[in-house]
Amino acid sequence: MVDEIYEEKRGFVRVRIDTLFTFTIRGKDDKAYHGTSQNLSATGLYMTTDEAVELGSEVALVMNPGNEKLPPFVAEGAVVRCIADDTDSNLYHVSISLSETA
Repeated sequence: MVDEIYEEKRGFVRVRIDTLFTFTIRGKDDKAYHGTSQNLSATGLYMTTDEAVELGSEVALVMNPGNEKLPPFVAEGAVVRCIADDTDSNLYHVSISLSETA
C-alpha cells in the first residue's frame, strides 16, 4: 500500500458554520427565503434551504449572528449548484459563488 500525503487544493479554508439566514433571488420577486448555512469560505457558501434555486441565479444574503456586538454578514453571489436532498424532498443543497461581501 502506498502512503499518500493529502494536499489541500482549495485556495481558502472552509469554516463550518450552522446559522440561519435570509436570501432574496434577484429578478424573481421581493420575497425573502430562508436557509441554513453549512460552511463558508472567502469565495463561497454552502447552504440548505426548502427553495429550489435555479443555477446562475443571483442572490443577496443576510446572516445575522444573533449577537449585538457583531454586524450581520451581507453578501451577494451566483448559484453554482442546487441538488435535491436524497432523504427529504423538501430540502435542497445549494452552493453559491460569492462575488461581493460587505
